[in-house]
Amino acid sequence: MRIARLLASPAGVSSTYLALAASSVTFARFTGGVAMVWIASAMLAGRLLHLPEHRWGPWLVSSAVASALATGLWGYGWAAALPLAVINISEAASAAIIWRRIAKAFWPHETLEWVASFYIGIVLTVPLLSGAAGAFTAWVIYGQPVVENFTRWIIGHSLGLLACLPVFHFIYSRLGRGRSFLPPREMFPQTTLVVGAFVLITVAVFSLDMRPLLVFPLIYVVVCAATQPSAILALLPVLLMLIGGSMTFSGGGPIAAMDWSMGDRLQFFQLYVAVTVLTALPLQCERAKRVLEMRKMRERIAELESRRPVT
Repeated sequence: MRIARLLASPAGVSSTYLALAASSVTFARFTGGVAMVWIASAMLAGRLLHLPEHRWGPWLVSSAVASALATGLWGYGWAAALPLAVINISEAASAAIIWRRIAKAFWPHETLEWVASFYIGIVLTVPLLSGAAGAFTAWVIYGQPVVENFTRWIIGHSLGLLACLPVFHFIYSRLGRGRSFLPPREMFPQTTLVVGAFVLITVAVFSLDMRPLLVFPLIYVVVCAATQPSAILALLPVLLMLIGGSMTFSGGGPIAAMDWSMGDRLQFFQLYVAVTVLTALPLQCERAKRVLEMRKMRERIAELESRRPVT
């Protein structure tokens, strides 16, 4: 598909990066410091995962330009645009490199080790390093408090990588090959049922001021992680972010009713989405491992059948 390849091209990825980064620095800088919600790094890392490292240049450069534009036009200003662009792009590249290393070491035979390495190496270590650099940059250029910006950065970037990197990894695994990331046509009835039920549950939960109800979308995603293919499962966190995030931002739902600042409420919502993905990811990895093993077993059986002498 031409549209799929365009979305996966440097122009498409940098445009998406600009949209995500501009949205973050426009709507998620509630304290005047760094953005408290950050998804752009997860998006770029998800694309880099499906490219040879020697071909990363066009995607890194174009996304760096997009990052600088977002910071210069809607964020801190042009003085911090270049250093923050370098930090943000380095964060995405580091996440992609670590993902590849742990996948090579553990996937698919040691899924729990892979998940633990993902949490420690990508979700914790990478934002710690980039957060230190970002907070130091804001302090040097604008004299802003280091600890506050460091904390905001770590939370926003860690939760963004945790909640969104697995989703973008799947999306760009399809787009990079010129295929749609949506489920195939033959899965339309199943997709309609699963996604439709999830939309109804999510809208109902975020229409009521009852925080215990937040467990129902989480349980639904966990069950789907163990039973549904990746093409359907990847849609659920996206829908959760779109529906729950928009309703929370507009002042509706159980999270919006909390007696916190808007920034803290959005970060709590991001934490909620991250916990949902965190809970479902091991099950999905184990399911993917079993699907791969079954495929290899069928191929081996077919090979043995073809070698059987004809009597």
